[in-house]
Amino acid sequence: MQLNHNVPPAGNENLTGSQSQSTTLSGGFLQARQVRERYNVSDMTIWRWLRDQAFPQPIYISRYRYWRLSEIEAWEAQQASKGAAA
Repeated sequence: MQLNHNVPPAGNENLTGSQSQSTTLSGGFLQARQVRERYNVSDMTIWRWLRDQAFPQPIYISRYRYWRLSEIEAWEAQQASKGAAA
């Protein structure tokens, strides 16, 4: 069985601090916890964003959700341009 080394292992939800940050930088993915912390929102808010199709869809690995950092940053840029246009 080959492992995809671009995706962090599913059991890393318990990583903290610099361990978690290094996972983000090396793989280009954010864990659900990191996304919640990035925007200071709850899981329910992320669920609403996903339901309204305004937020990038996660990648599911086992039962864990991961977001591509590049998609999150593109969404942030889109939100910033909406704010500047208003």
